[in-house]
Amino acid sequence: MIHSMKTFIFSLVLISFLLESCIPDTKTAVTDINFSISDVEIQKILDFKDKQDIKSLFKYFRNENPSYRYQAVMAFGSIKNLDAKDSLIMMLQDPVMQVRAAAAYALGQSGDTKITDRLITAFRGKDTLEVNNIYNANILEAVGKTGNLSDLKALSTVKTYRSTDTLLVLGQARAIFRMALRNIISDEGTSRMVDLLFTSAVPKEIKVIAAQYFARANDLNLSLSKVRLTDIFSKERDPEIRMALATAFGKSKDVEFLPALKTALTSETDYRVKCNIIRAFGNFPYLEIKDIIFNNLKNENIHIAATAANVLLKNGSIEDVPLYSQFDTVTTPWQVRAPMNGAVLAHTALYFTKSKEAFTQRIRSNIKNADSPYAKAAYISALSKDPYNYAILSQIYTESKDQILKIAAIEGLGEILKNPLFFKAFGNGFGKVKAEILNTLAAAITSGDAGQIAVASIILKEPNLAWKEWLKDLTFMRDAVSKLKLPQEIETFNELNACISYLEGKEYKPKTPDYNHPIDWSILSSIGDSSIAAIKTSQGLIRVKLFKNRAPGTVINFVDLVNKKFYNGKMFHRVVPNFVIQTGCPRGDGYGSSDYSIRSELPQIYYDGEGYIGMASAGNHTESTQWFITHSATPHLDGSYTIFGKVVEGMDVVHKIQQGDKINDIIFVK
Repeated sequence: MIHSMKTFIFSLVLISFLLESCIPDTKTAVTDINFSISDVEIQKILDFKDKQDIKSLFKYFRNENPSYRYQAVMAFGSIKNLDAKDSLIMMLQDPVMQVRAAAAYALGQSGDTKITDRLITAFRGKDTLEVNNIYNANILEAVGKTGNLSDLKALSTVKTYRSTDTLLVLGQARAIFRMALRNIISDEGTSRMVDLLFTSAVPKEIKVIAAQYFARANDLNLSLSKVRLTDIFSKERDPEIRMALATAFGKSKDVEFLPALKTALTSETDYRVKCNIIRAFGNFPYLEIKDIIFNNLKNENIHIAATAANVLLKNGSIEDVPLYSQFDTVTTPWQVRAPMNGAVLAHTALYFTKSKEAFTQRIRSNIKNADSPYAKAAYISALSKDPYNYAILSQIYTESKDQILKIAAIEGLGEILKNPLFFKAFGNGFGKVKAEILNTLAAAITSGDAGQIAVASIILKEPNLAWKEWLKDLTFMRDAVSKLKLPQEIETFNELNACISYLEGKEYKPKTPDYNHPIDWSILSSIGDSSIAAIKTSQGLIRVKLFKNRAPGTVINFVDLVNKKFYNGKMFHRVVPNFVIQTGCPRGDGYGSSDYSIRSELPQIYYDGEGYIGMASAGNHTESTQWFITHSATPHLDGSYTIFGKVVEGMDVVHKIQQGDKINDIIFVK
């Protein structure tokens, strides 16, 4: 009965509004949203957002200028404060649709499950203008961020939305997708997403979300949709949709999808789709896919070759170890050679110690001869695939001067501890080995280095490793916490405190940095609406349009760093094929920052394609200097990672960037 009522509300109901006294008199008021980032009042509102001065923002809710109301309401989409819900709910009554829509978006961003019924009640099933509007779409998406299974079934089974009701259908699709990210799924939701993919009149933007639903949701039942999804995959020409469906087919582990994947790989021209298909193969029987994987190890596209190598690393076979070892050649790129080295150790029988020792020496030679610290780190990771190499990794940690290599060694020790063969390898002596590894992890905690501490903390709070009985006196950890510098080491601060809390059997709420870096509005005047940031990399030129009106604080921070030549010489320290390239870390290992942090800026803007530039973070409001560029649509990042620009030229360069490539210079072109 409840399910039917909610469906009815989403479909037809005309809502009467409450608390009308809280809304400004608009008999003669301006109703257009039209603001300039140079408007001093707008800057004041954004400063209040930056300071998270909620009371000052609330005052603008009654302002006669809808642009100011809009900015004040939208600020809460970034702040994500649960205490603002009552005031935001009242703004669902604002006479200006964009303001109402902003309130719906901000309420969804709060993630407050207690407001779902209020959102559903606020859905306008009838309107004096048009039901198919951004406000209703935002209500639907917000329900996806706050609702439960009953809500999902209700909004999935609405029959009145036509394919031409693009905003309503978009909101519905986003709602179902957001539910899936919260591990709330239903057959009704899956069926609706299949329908959206199958209907030719549905716009691409919606189809991409539907496809991403299948890629991101866990434990979907695809048995009833198998034929239609396979048909869609074989006929679809858009790579964003093909790559997502390829991932979905792999996650299903259903061998009936395998023929379609094999056929697609032979004709596919987009490397991103190929990467996802090859990753998907890792979920199927090895003998069914090994020939295809081997054929791609020498692919001229390094992303494809590296992806194939990592599939063999994770899913290889003892019978093919001699073939894996053949890729240990100087002509094999390290992105392939290192995981293939790891595959040799991972899939050689545990007690073939002599052959593994011999190959371990080859890997150590590769570490010595590698030109890049990222290549060296990759070979160190390969060593970790043999539990008996724990002493070598500890030695590397102790002797290395390079933080990237030290961190790789610590991560490797963590992999050894998680290896299913760890106890079998050491028998009754496993306790002694675990104690020796613990000594290295403790050294990392007391090192004072943010990266080492963070990685060791992650290992020590791993439940399956059962450290609680090993660590009773946590004084050394508390001492390490006290020496961390905030806000620049906030990620490590939270990781270490979470580790301490876990070992003590307590819950830990991550700390958000205090306000520490005001927006310097004077910098914005140097960047015009048509200004382009030209990023000169070792692979070529990337031109970027900055979203100064959508994320002004972030853009100002970026421009300031560019003017100071901060990014010159910075490495792309992280590259994940068909996901992102990431840079801006002063350490080069992802654990670096500046001595300040900036706030997240999360207006209603989406990672709906390739080339978006977003800020890396360790949680809301922890951003500083690191940023990334997407290879393809990444909607699971929406509403959590600041978008402050988009590539307008040079995506071919973005796709060529590899770990260790660097930024030579960034200049602004009018």
